[in-house]
Amino acid sequence: MKAMKRACAIILLFLCFSGLGATTFEEVSFGTGNDWITLGLGDNWDDGLSYGLHATVRMKNRLRLTLALEGYTDKLIHQQRYDLAKLAITYPFLFDFRHSYARLSPAGGVLIAGNLGFQNAQNFFHRILQKDELTLAYPQAETSVHLHLGGEAAYGVRIGPALLEGIIGLEYGPGWEFDWEAGLSLRMKKGGSFLTAAWRAVYPSDRYVSQSLQTGRYEGLVLSLFHDGGIIQSFFSTYPASGYSYGGWMVNLLAFTKKPTYNEAHIAYGIGIFLDPTGLRNRSNEIIYKNASLEVRYKNGPIEDSWFQVASYLLGWRFDLYEGARAAPYLKVLAGLERFSLKHETRTTRDEQLHPTIAFEAGSYIGRPNQWIIGNLNYRLRVAGSIHYVPGVTNRPALPLAYRKQTPRWIFQIGLGLEIRHDLT
Repeated sequence: MKAMKRACAIILLFLCFSGLGATTFEEVSFGTGNDWITLGLGDNWDDGLSYGLHATVRMKNRLRLTLALEGYTDKLIHQQRYDLAKLAITYPFLFDFRHSYARLSPAGGVLIAGNLGFQNAQNFFHRILQKDELTLAYPQAETSVHLHLGGEAAYGVRIGPALLEGIIGLEYGPGWEFDWEAGLSLRMKKGGSFLTAAWRAVYPSDRYVSQSLQTGRYEGLVLSLFHDGGIIQSFFSTYPASGYSYGGWMVNLLAFTKKPTYNEAHIAYGIGIFLDPTGLRNRSNEIIYKNASLEVRYKNGPIEDSWFQVASYLLGWRFDLYEGARAAPYLKVLAGLERFSLKHETRTTRDEQLHPTIAFEAGSYIGRPNQWIIGNLNYRLRVAGSIHYVPGVTNRPALPLAYRKQTPRWIFQIGLGLEIRHDLT
């Protein structure tokens, strides 16, 4: 009960801070994260950092408040779980030079670790989604409160509409953990979108028996993506050494207040959901430059005591047919690789295959070209259907039938997408 009160106190503190000077808000974002968001790279086990709720408030004076409520589970080794609630306040100090710049962003706040009741919230959503509930014991050690200290130092150079930064970040919770991260980040000048490759090391206090296990899953090389799509923000991180990943979405409630400045598209980011004959959702993420695209489509889920993943990594070229008053039909040709993966819950590989694939897509954008503009972004919906051919796929009779149904030679999909076009001027 005390733990729940502490977590509620952090949320109320976040709301109180964010309520100060409401007219100076630049961003108010709320969203969720989950480890089933893999981009076809990480392996989902509903384990480790399983889920979370996230919020960000940013003022016009650059002051930034972040709140993260996260649930960590350990199903296989210690059969335990613990929750984290972390509130941080950050202020970036900017130093501008002729062709470069530096940024120092100290941060401070509070962190609560232990039993915050997130297991009930997780199982509530599992019941809604008709998934198996997960019940694990919380550690016997009492829920604890820690200071949260740290920050980031960055040095960057301007390259046209982009920024290339070297970054070093530190986080320290006395009595909980210390971690550092160093890497390179490619950012857009406008908005907060970035790609980062970094190395992360964590030194836990071993307050809980599973704490070292959890930190080990999120160490080493980390690849991160954050896309600022105005209304919709998406984030993702994957750790190739351990196979774990985590991602999510946030909605910026203040995006609608941005004055339209969009004139032309320089680059775009696409998201979508495509259904196949098995009835499962294939999630799509793509980066688009003019008519060229780099796309990932993936689906995953449990099969018996294992977890499967099917992912397409594709390069594509779009042929625009014509621009109508309410529609813009197109054809697209794609080629790349198809991954079929099945792993036991112990992380033993039961199947791992990579095959070449080609695909054809036909679809249409909906609405007028500049119908939905917010700030420097242009939003366009599209409907599409596609067919993929994967040569060399074998039947694999020794594997579960439910998995073999997910690995055909011909893959048909139909769905809905949203393309967010950026004007970088």
